[in-house]
Amino acid sequence: MASIEDIARDFTALLRAGEFETAGDRYWASDVTSIEPTALPGGIRATASGVDAARIKCRARFGGARIDEIGIDGPFVTGDQFVLFLDMVLVDPASGARQPFAEIALYTVRGGQIAEERYFYD
Repeated sequence: MASIEDIARDFTALLRAGEFETAGDRYWASDVTSIEPTALPGGIRATASGVDAARIKCRARFGGARIDEIGIDGPFVTGDQFVLFLDMVLVDPASGARQPFAEIALYTVRGGQIAEERYFYD
């Protein structure tokens, strides 16, 4: 089994490359829990459990905007967790408007997979 450092580095490399779904497919546990600070538009609850629910929540989170730029600091690993600091530019596909977005993401790894992801942002 890969070490948490290896998992964190590979997961982060996939995100930097824009391979968000691949990162989830490769590292999310089947019962992953994904937690936002608040509920999302469209009636999406703040906490999603399971890969399908987490995928739906992640898509709803940006409201259809695409990530045009991403900068990531980390991973910073301690115990069974790692943290990433993410700075992104989101682009609304309809208007082309660009909006900066920053967040902290905390990941908990169990059995070689991400069992929980928790996001912090305004």
